[in-house]
Amino acid sequence: MEKKKMQFFRTVAGKTILFIIINITLLLAFLCTAGAFACVSEDLYSKSASQYFLERSESNIGYSVHNDAQMLLSSDSEQFTDSSISLRIVDTDGKVLASTSDFTKVKEAAGKPGEYENTVLYTYDTLVVYSGDGYFYGLFDNYRDPDAKTVSATIEAYLDPGDFSPFSDFDRQMIGFVINMRYAVYPIAFLSVIAGLAAFIALMCVAGKRPGSEETVLGPLGKVPFDLLAVITLCVTLPLFLLTEAANGFFEAFIFAFAFFIFVNAMLGLCVSLSARVKLRMLIKGTLVYKTIRLFIKGILAIPLVWRTILILGAISFMELIVIVGTGADGEIVILGWFFEKLFFYPFLLYIAFILRKLKTTGDKLASGDITYRASTKGLWGDFRKHADNLNAVSDAVTIAVDEKLKSERMKTELITNVSHDIKTPLTSIINYASLMGTTDPSDPKMSEYSEVVVRQSEKLKRLIEDLVEASKASTGNLEIVPAPLDCCTFVSQTAGEFKEKLESADLSLVTTAPEEPVMIMADGRRMMRIYDNLMNNICKYAQPETRVYLTLEVIDGKAVTTFKNTSSAELNISAEELVERFVRGDESRNTEGNGLGLSIAKSLTELQGGTFDITIDGDLFKVTLAFPVTSQTA
Repeated sequence: MEKKKMQFFRTVAGKTILFIIINITLLLAFLCTAGAFACVSEDLYSKSASQYFLERSESNIGYSVHNDAQMLLSSDSEQFTDSSISLRIVDTDGKVLASTSDFTKVKEAAGKPGEYENTVLYTYDTLVVYSGDGYFYGLFDNYRDPDAKTVSATIEAYLDPGDFSPFSDFDRQMIGFVINMRYAVYPIAFLSVIAGLAAFIALMCVAGKRPGSEETVLGPLGKVPFDLLAVITLCVTLPLFLLTEAANGFFEAFIFAFAFFIFVNAMLGLCVSLSARVKLRMLIKGTLVYKTIRLFIKGILAIPLVWRTILILGAISFMELIVIVGTGADGEIVILGWFFEKLFFYPFLLYIAFILRKLKTTGDKLASGDITYRASTKGLWGDFRKHADNLNAVSDAVTIAVDEKLKSERMKTELITNVSHDIKTPLTSIINYASLMGTTDPSDPKMSEYSEVVVRQSEKLKRLIEDLVEASKASTGNLEIVPAPLDCCTFVSQTAGEFKEKLESADLSLVTTAPEEPVMIMADGRRMMRIYDNLMNNICKYAQPETRVYLTLEVIDGKAVTTFKNTSSAELNISAEELVERFVRGDESRNTEGNGLGLSIAKSLTELQGGTFDITIDGDLFKVTLAFPVTSQTA
């Protein structure tokens, strides 16, 4: 069930749901944080909603009263006949400093049914400054005139508190909701952060994944370098916030919310691309900066070493000139720049000297004949590493050439020895028995025996020469091949019939396995039978008596694969590669019948017909595998 859920989130619908969850939780966390900040800044944890509204209203009333009082002191009281505040300013001696024209009427009607039944009296202690013939309200005005006189006074103000509420009905509802939720915002914010973080982690896990596949795939923008994609995203989304400056009120909040929504989802998309690139290990290599730097370095390295050195020295000299001109040839700055340049340049030159010494040591070792010596490429870069690799390649090539030469010389010596032995043996018998025939009476019964030996050894010598010629032609590709559609099942059954008696005489049991339907290949029938004959003869000579021999035909990956398996009677202390060399036998004593050309001829004939020939040795198990492409053609 859990696996199916994760597979669902790999779909477009699942990823969209994760986007929505992250947006909702982020919005909740933002609103809860803003609400908590507002509650702390407005001290809403120590008062009720009605207290808060009353305090804000009184604060607004106080500001309006003081503002009107100052205007009243410095202007004609007739200007305040239409004001919602009725004022009178009285000093400590009871002298009325200023008063609105309707003050007395409002005072008498305040609190009584009628027009002024909601009117309330507010009083404030204040200071009044006399400056010349006029009044200035507020102590700060005392500094305008050193001769100004300051007196204490009381402001009496009649007004309807409802006219000075700073909140609309919508504001009251929203503020009331915030006050009612002031303690719940913290757990809601915490749960929103946890849920949003879980959704974000899930989104990063399924980024680049498709249902039913573990392969990571980049989206449509996968070919865009990540740093370029990030810059484009920021350039498109951030300017949206500037639109809020051209709006006011609710529309401003709507524009900001829209810009924030676009920005958040653009950042989420960028994070998804980032996660997919990290999974593919192509984040750094896929950036435009990396590609630019790499292209620049590649271009620099393409320049010949001498010209590259000239360019580097010229760049250093140019930078020195810029420093000198830019600093106005200030001696201290020039000396400081010179010091830091040498502080960087000298260790770099010393490092290059160490590298050159390492390369020189390698060259000296190779020149002295130590072809196994290799240069360490650790810490090398650029042309120095390439030069070290070239020296190591020369060492490897010389080592391989020497090994091949030694192997060739050894094989050449063994070939001459083996050919000499295999030709000398029947030739010696022929000479000896021919000599006996020459000195023996023709009527002697032994003449028949001598004649049989001469004929048998002559046939053996003939087969050896024929095998030598065929092996030479097969290895050089000069053997005529006439390919035609052939059924491999026929070779298996024919081989089993032809070698039945010979296998029985060697006390071996043959087990064959082949498909019931034909397995067609393109090959030369006569050459194929020679391959089967050579391999079966090899088995009859070297297989352990009283064991089973397996001949198997299978179709694997569009190829007809024939396998010959037997248990060797002698210890196989020779490699598979050496066994297919000419005149090499499984028994080094060369006491068994044969000339060591069978496997070599079989391998050459197989490869000439487009097949593969492999030998596997596992302890005493000897296995030969032939493989030919299957064809749809029929005979």
